[in-house]
Amino acid sequence: MLEGLVAGLLNRFLGMYVKNFDPKQLNVGIWSGDVKLRDLELRREALDQLHLPVNVVEGHLGHLTLSIPWSNLRGKPVKVNIEDVYLLAAPKEDADFNEEEEVNRAQAVKMEKLENAELLKERNTEGLSQEEQQKNQSFTASLTTAIVDNLQVVIKNIHIRYEDSIAAPGHPFALGVTLKEFSAVSTDSNWRPGIIQASAASTHKLATLGALAIYWNTDAKLFGTGKGAEIGAEAQGTDHNEMMEKFRQAIEKGEGQQYILKPVSGRAGVELDKTGKTEKPKIKARLLFNELGFVLDDEQYRDALMMADLFHYFIRHQEYKKFQPKSTPKEDPRAWLKFAFEAVLRKIQERNRRRTWTYMRERRDDRIRYIELFKKKKKEQKMTPAEIEELGSLEKKLSYEDLRFWRSLARNQLRKENIGVKKPAQKQSWTAWAWGSGQKKEKEEEHKEEHKEEETTEMTDEQRKELYSAIDWDEKKSIADSVDLPREAVKLQLESSLRTGSFTLKRDPHGKANEVLSLMFDSFQAKALQRPDSFLADMSLGGLRVYDGTTEGSLYPQIVKVKDAASVPEKKAIEALDSDDDNATEKKAKEKAAEDALFHLIFEQNPLDNSADSSVMLKLKSIEVIYNPQFVVEIANFFKPPESHMESIGALMETAGATVEGIRQQTRAGLEFALEEHKTINAQLDIQAPLIIIPESITSESALCLILDAGHVSLNSELVDKETIRDIQSKQKKQYSEDDYKQLEGLMYDKFLLKLDSTQVLIGPGVKATKDQLQQNDSSKNMHIIDRINMDFVLETSIIPKATDITKTRISGHLPVLHASISDMKYKNLMKLIDIAIPKFETDESLDGRTNAPVKGNQNSTPQKPQAEDPASRPRSKSFQASAQQKDLVVEDDTDDEGDQKTKDIKKAMEKNDINLHQRNFEFKFTVNKLQGSLYRADPQGREPDQLLVELVAEHFYLDFYLRPYDMVAEVLLKSLNVEDYIEQDPSPEFKQIISSQGFDAEEDKDLFTVKFVKVNPDSPEFMSTYE
Repeated sequence: MLEGLVAGLLNRFLGMYVKNFDPKQLNVGIWSGDVKLRDLELRREALDQLHLPVNVVEGHLGHLTLSIPWSNLRGKPVKVNIEDVYLLAAPKEDADFNEEEEVNRAQAVKMEKLENAELLKERNTEGLSQEEQQKNQSFTASLTTAIVDNLQVVIKNIHIRYEDSIAAPGHPFALGVTLKEFSAVSTDSNWRPGIIQASAASTHKLATLGALAIYWNTDAKLFGTGKGAEIGAEAQGTDHNEMMEKFRQAIEKGEGQQYILKPVSGRAGVELDKTGKTEKPKIKARLLFNELGFVLDDEQYRDALMMADLFHYFIRHQEYKKFQPKSTPKEDPRAWLKFAFEAVLRKIQERNRRRTWTYMRERRDDRIRYIELFKKKKKEQKMTPAEIEELGSLEKKLSYEDLRFWRSLARNQLRKENIGVKKPAQKQSWTAWAWGSGQKKEKEEEHKEEHKEEETTEMTDEQRKELYSAIDWDEKKSIADSVDLPREAVKLQLESSLRTGSFTLKRDPHGKANEVLSLMFDSFQAKALQRPDSFLADMSLGGLRVYDGTTEGSLYPQIVKVKDAASVPEKKAIEALDSDDDNATEKKAKEKAAEDALFHLIFEQNPLDNSADSSVMLKLKSIEVIYNPQFVVEIANFFKPPESHMESIGALMETAGATVEGIRQQTRAGLEFALEEHKTINAQLDIQAPLIIIPESITSESALCLILDAGHVSLNSELVDKETIRDIQSKQKKQYSEDDYKQLEGLMYDKFLLKLDSTQVLIGPGVKATKDQLQQNDSSKNMHIIDRINMDFVLETSIIPKATDITKTRISGHLPVLHASISDMKYKNLMKLIDIAIPKFETDESLDGRTNAPVKGNQNSTPQKPQAEDPASRPRSKSFQASAQQKDLVVEDDTDDEGDQKTKDIKKAMEKNDINLHQRNFEFKFTVNKLQGSLYRADPQGREPDQLLVELVAEHFYLDFYLRPYDMVAEVLLKSLNVEDYIEQDPSPEFKQIISSQGFDAEEDKDLFTVKFVKVNPDSPEFMSTYE
């Protein structure tokens, strides 16, 4: 029966986390269909898979109840109840280091990770035919559906807490995760709890999340001592029952908690379709939340740095702990000097050893021997005690990556050896069926004991039929039904809704609790569709607000807002689960909400209409930003770490930087591949650019201000259709004639049309007055520095990028008129605003280690004395830092013969790769019809309009830039330049223009100047002949 399978699953899971676990007692309960476990104690190593230097000092599992109606699996629910899981962890200490124990714990984590990673491979799908694989997938789907149909899970009162009194001496802190309730029950189509009937067309599951929260309490009152060496409640200085009561009270009341994630409640509805109709999603899920609130205060941030510093120190220190002298440096300085020398030398020797033939031979021998032993184990051949011990020692010695790779090599060899060999039918046990093998991860001796138990649970033909009947699976019908799905069929539909969200930065959480930054957003909606060969994502955001709490008496506490924003809807999103999604009224309401949203993005990979490889639609409304330099300074100061932690932070940043660099390289490679293979994107972007306001003061109404209105940005694509691409690619290997060029020139490129409209810059006496001028444009007030401008760009990408005689990418831009106006008053005001807008970071002031606020010279305040056990005094190391990449000094002595040989080699490579020297890889052209600059003199009293003094007019500016394989060329052209005098009221015509390129004797059609710049790579085959 299924009892053996369930017993195997629970034994595997509970054995990892529960101390002194007895599987035999569990098996008795499973066979009776009723398992009740109470007051279990969690293992010290329960969190080892996090790879952090922490110990579980107290762990408690209050209730685990499992009810399985074996006689009526299809008619009654399977119930799983878990209650009162409390876990207290604390950091390890140097004195707590035990080399043998640490090695064993690391080995256990490695092997558990290896077994989990290979769980799917162990299902023995290797070597199966296509028909068998389809049958296997169908069976797995039926089993999953049967389990999900009537499975009911209830989890209550989960509290996982980490306490630390070591990282920040004198400032103990505690961080934890709490969950009041989580349940998943079967319901009918109206989301009412009930039993799912086998004949039902679909399965409905309702999951409820109650009060999930993350807290970080600074200067906290600890449950224990905050030290990981002291295991057990008594060692932590308290009673077990008293500690459990503290855990319960923290969940129920939640008073005094400094939440990082405020308590979150929500519901999720999952619908599984059983009819197989392609017009309905196979799996449909909706996640609904009311609020998601994140808070971070300065003391939490500092404690996080302290904790990272402690972990950084411990992990690196642990590597050399076994070589460290027992005495102190003061008692035996010679031993410590020798220790430092040997620690560095050992690393160098190990690095050098890896480059020797002896090491290579050792790895080869290890690989051959491990594959041989692993194959023997997989074949279930009898292994001698010496072989079992050798296999165990190899698995201790080898890394996780080596074991994964070498096991895959062994499986490939086994598959080749088994081709054409008919194996006798074996009786398969339930545990072997579940994990794909009767062999377990334990040693051979333990396996023998397990095998005895498995013999009693072998799967007979009768039991196999009973299993198929229980999950309603027909072996023959499964193959008939496994037809290819149509493209439009939806395998998974996922929807998520969040009514409101927030992110807040606080200072002084135990005092004024001033909110430095408060970001709030409304009506977030997300939807994802997974089809057989395409994917669609649809996201929208209703509103966005940012509040500034750094300046008292600010006239603009809200520094970011949506222009003409509607009020936030009061209807709770969680109620939407009960509504029918197919309702036409609701669909219209959703479409209307998407239209009114601040941000709306639709991305589709492999669209159904085959218009392109990917399509992107983006709409963004305009937002208004009030710039406050003090806000920028405060945010920077908030996140600036103290000098004592810069090494740890630098190490973490280098690690993060390496990760980001890896992602960047992958992205670049992906983009290059997309360009090479001509991956097309159908883009429709409609962006109302932000309005940025820079006031002289945010506390004065009539202060000077600068406004940058970025206007409107739109991007539309004009793609060449697929049929035309196939036509052109058929000619790719042929030489193009002049007629071909003329015919195909307009079809050679996918085009993206980018338009920037109504961009302008103004400076005026106040925010309101200056904003009014954005639309009115009163010439008498003359507030514009740059008049409204419009620009057009065309980006073109070649549809056959491998063709060597066509430009791969080209951009052309056009600006009709650029008019800039400046007066003496505008210039002074502009310089004043620029000076004010540059943030004044206090680089020289000392920063307090706890709050990171500038320490000012206040005579009334008493300077705090640093703690004697300041973590800054701890030895530092560079555990996370990547080793500096040392580059060998290369001295090149290029002789003429070598240069000639190099040129020949390049020419051969060009012939081999069919490189065209004169092909333009990239081309950029930009033209401006008119550049106009006006200089005014302002009236000191401000009563009269500005007086125009001089005007500069440049016409027909042209820039042409292109890149070729071995050179870069830039050409600039200007047709005419005139400077006109407006100081004199009525000057004679010949003196009107102070400077003119079209003077008395100038030729009308001749350009004023042309500049051509060429930069050539010395490796170019034409370098000597053309450019010398």
